[in-house]
Order: sequence, then C-alpha cells, then structure tokens
Amino acid sequence: MSSGHSKKFAKKFLAKAADGNSRTFGKSKGKKTIPWFSAKASSTPISAVTVTPDTKNKASKVKKYLKGFEIWVGETAGDKAVKCGGPFAWSVIKRGPVTAQCAAAAPTHSYVTVVLPGRKKTLAFGEIELH
Repeated sequence: MSSGHSKKFAKKFLAKAADGNSRTFGKSKGKKTIPWFSAKASSTPISAVTVTPDTKNKASKVKKYLKGFEIWVGETAGDKAVKCGGPFAWSVIKRGPVTAQCAAAAPTHSYVTVVLPGRKKTLAFGEIELH
C-alpha cells in the first residue's frame, strides 16, 4: 500500500479505506503532485475494483475529492500499466459505489492505483474493494 506519503500515513489510509465502513475515509493530499493511492491485491489477477465514496462528508466535498478519478492496475505501487476505468463523472459517482472491470489486467498486475488527476487536489474515498 502506498499513497505518495510516509508508510505510517499509507497504513492509516488503507485501514480506513478497507474497513467495511464508508463513513470512515482515507484522504491523500497532493501538494505539488497528483494525489494517488495504491493497494496490493491478496490474489491476482484483479478482475474488478470497486470504489465507494465516503458517506460522512457533504456531497459537495465528496464531489471535490473524487470527480474525475481513475483506476489503474500495475506491477508496483503507483504503476499505471492498464487503465480499468475513468475519469469518472460526478453523475456516476454520486449514485454510490463505482465498479471498474479490469479485463486487461495480467496475472503480474497485483497493485491497484486510484488517481485524481490534477495538482493541489485531495483524493478521498470511503472504501476500496479488489475483486
């Protein structure tokens, strides 16, 4: 797991992003770089990824934190080898969990990376599930 921050931060982020509760959420700020978050799958190949918006914040904040996010798979944290989906429009995100199929993922692609393109943005979501 990685987020472009310290390992301690990444562990805290993943703990919130994979705890089964969309009211707790992980957040990654990109001060000078593009904010991103990676998680290693326990089994491969990865067939799909589901990202659930956090349900604790107001819709306006959720929109700010997720509008236009992308899902990628690769061999290492932050690797963008195969794009599974995105950029996702707010009309899709606001309806609830967003699932992207990763049909082109190879058995060696064991990492999922969620990216919010653009500098000085904050990426935040409630849950991430790797299928």
